[in-house]
Amino acid sequence: MFKTDIKSVLNNLGFKVGIYMLLVAIVPLSIYLILNNIVVSKYFLKVEQESVISKVENANKIFRSEALNLQELAEDNGIWDDFYKKIEEKDIEWFKENYSEWVPDNFSIDLIVIANKNREIIDQYGLKYTNDTELFDDDKINAVLSGKYDKKKNYPSGIKIYNGNLYIIGISPILLSDYEGPSRGIIIFGKEVNTEFLQNIKDKFGYDILFSYRNKLVMNMDISKEIKELSDIIKEVKNQETFELGKSKIVGSISIKDLSDENIGKLYIAESRYIFLHTLGLIHRNAFFIFILSCILSLILSAKLKNIILNPMKGLENEISKIRENNSSIRFKINGPNEFIKFSSSIVESLNQMNHIIYRYKKENKNLRLISNTDGLTSLYNHRYFYECFNEKINSGLKSITVLFCDIDKFKLINDIHGHIVGDMILKEIGNIIKESVEENGLIFRYGGEEFVVMMDNYTAEKSFDIAENIRINIIKSKQIQKYSGDLPVTISIGLSSYPNDSVDAKDLIEKADKAMYFAKQNGRNQCCIYKEEIEKIIMQNCTEFAKKEILIDSAFAISAAIDAKDVYTGKHSELVTRYSLLLAEELELSVQDKYALRIGALLHDCGKIGIPDNIINKPTRLTDEEFNIIKNHTMLGHNIAKHIVKNPVIIACVRNHHERWDGEGYPDGLSDKFIPIHARIVCIADAYHAMISDRPYRKSLSQYEAFEQLRKNKGTQFDPYLVELFIKTVKEDSGV
Repeated sequence: MFKTDIKSVLNNLGFKVGIYMLLVAIVPLSIYLILNNIVVSKYFLKVEQESVISKVENANKIFRSEALNLQELAEDNGIWDDFYKKIEEKDIEWFKENYSEWVPDNFSIDLIVIANKNREIIDQYGLKYTNDTELFDDDKINAVLSGKYDKKKNYPSGIKIYNGNLYIIGISPILLSDYEGPSRGIIIFGKEVNTEFLQNIKDKFGYDILFSYRNKLVMNMDISKEIKELSDIIKEVKNQETFELGKSKIVGSISIKDLSDENIGKLYIAESRYIFLHTLGLIHRNAFFIFILSCILSLILSAKLKNIILNPMKGLENEISKIRENNSSIRFKINGPNEFIKFSSSIVESLNQMNHIIYRYKKENKNLRLISNTDGLTSLYNHRYFYECFNEKINSGLKSITVLFCDIDKFKLINDIHGHIVGDMILKEIGNIIKESVEENGLIFRYGGEEFVVMMDNYTAEKSFDIAENIRINIIKSKQIQKYSGDLPVTISIGLSSYPNDSVDAKDLIEKADKAMYFAKQNGRNQCCIYKEEIEKIIMQNCTEFAKKEILIDSAFAISAAIDAKDVYTGKHSELVTRYSLLLAEELELSVQDKYALRIGALLHDCGKIGIPDNIINKPTRLTDEEFNIIKNHTMLGHNIAKHIVKNPVIIACVRNHHERWDGEGYPDGLSDKFIPIHARIVCIADAYHAMISDRPYRKSLSQYEAFEQLRKNKGTQFDPYLVELFIKTVKEDSGV
């Protein structure tokens, strides 16, 4: 009897279902715990290491940026006519009043050295003693003091150990504002890397930074309590990029170099492991509670599942039968025992009819909704749907959204030159590039005429910045856009703002992203910018200057078009030289200001040919020596024209010196190697390359391969050898070779 009862219980449907459900709960849970303790821990460690290494690199960039700011401040003061005069007069009181008694408090400067070319210190602040010339022993500082540094290149800046302390310094010679005349001395500004300085970095960027040099540690106040433990660990892990500081922190490191490019110590960043530890604890607690809950639910469901399986079937049949009055064309196949087929036939018939109706209505509604939410030209979502989509996401509880506001630079000029048909093709292609760059990470909308918006879910502005940069670079390198635009450089400016940090309202969020985009345009276009409150004031202050830059760019395009029209053989020579120059500038990662100057310089590089007779420019045979000497004058004519159009010496030098040679045999000044301005060296290569691949009246154009070989043949004599190889690599990538 007892055995029969046990057999009956074991054969009970409720008991069997309960056992199966319990196994279904326990087995995945066990696997879950094992994977989380092995895989998740390794994944988190990798993420932590990548994060802290990234932050160390960013911190190093912060210090390089601080050094460049000091160098610019020093140059702003040193390249000044009044300063040049006062240093010659040794007007100590003037320097004291304007520098050592004023600059430290107003610019947070800890070190000032102003000396004449005879190494006499005219004014100082923060030196070990009054006439301490220890800093002049540094090779690079001494080179600037001796006037051996090129007047047109960046002067030294970086980290320097002085008097046992670590300083960030910027250096400039003392020159006239036009960089002419001999150097009359040197000016050095420095900031001490101390606890207060590092605490300011922490408050501004959120980084816990520590410097280790000469068995000395400098850190902010927030991590000073852990200094003993950290000091011991640093001695044990000298060559590791990352290491753990106890269980609560992970530390990343990078070597730091001084002005002479020598390793003098290391920079460390300590990052909390709170998320990792908290997540592991949460996983373990949740697994325990899930296990208990699974057991309880299995017991309850096993007792009731028999009734749940069978009893509702009849009621479901009666409810579905009400739908039979509607049309149906889709049918389900019935499989199983004869009894099941007989019992379920009427239910399946009803499901067939209901499924057909639901499918038809869903398909119709989906098509209507898609049409109403889509832009007809680009097939992207439209302006109206952006706000609907944004509000839906916020109402669903989404915690963060970043908006990328993209605007095509100088799109009106493209339409004016090539017409609206070409403009529409470019709009569609840019929409495709944005879609390929964003992939599945966000939604894309055509917001206005040449404006696109990307909505990124659960992305911060900083994380979205990499995607924005990817969009910008892919547009620059697009051969399809080049095909449509006739080699007129097409670029895009992108502004970023985030919900809820910048705004909780969709319209206001777009306006702030638009302001960030406009700020990017003000600063030279073809760049990305994250919204900050302070940029609104800067936009207002710079609007007049921005308008002047716009006029300058338009004027440069007009002049280049006039030059190209004069030479019937070169076609759009100036535009193409500008395009090749900017491709190389992008590879060199030149600053926005340098790219702007290069664009104007490249467009104007042949402006002097306006003064050369047409019969020489368009001569169908080779030029005589006399004719070649005449055409060589176009660099000086261009210099005289350019200096009346722009005041930027970099642009003027680009026009004047783009025919200088690396070996010094060029014209008009006979400059050699790196004494030739970098912008002129770039245009020199781009100009020669386009000339070689263009037809001439006395010869056919060279192939791309032949042009590359000619560039290589003349590198180190006519061209900068480093730039030649980089130019060839860049053009190959652009042409897909």
